[in-house]
Amino acid sequence: SKVNFLANGIYKGQDGNWYKTSWGKVTGDETGIFQNQFGWWYCKNSKVDFDFTGVASNQYGKWYVKSGKVDFTKIGMVKADGKTYMVMFGKVLFG
Repeated sequence: SKVNFLANGIYKGQDGNWYKTSWGKVTGDETGIFQNQFGWWYCKNSKVDFDFTGVASNQYGKWYVKSGKVDFTKIGMVKADGKTYMVMFGKVLFG
């Protein structure tokens, strides 16, 4: 198979894990919220962290993440990282 050097996003690797790619490469140093056609995902060191529940950010702000995926249905107060956050449809409004 060939490397798709235009691949920017989250893709399933041959090992069964999901990875954030930049220009066809897994750099191993990207941490934050990234998206693909299945949702917005929290990646740590370029790998989707399905065990993560908490608050993480991207260029659009801070988000509530449940089991590695931004929970766009979440409304209300959440506690994470020793702080309390007000969340509306997954987006952190303050905290």
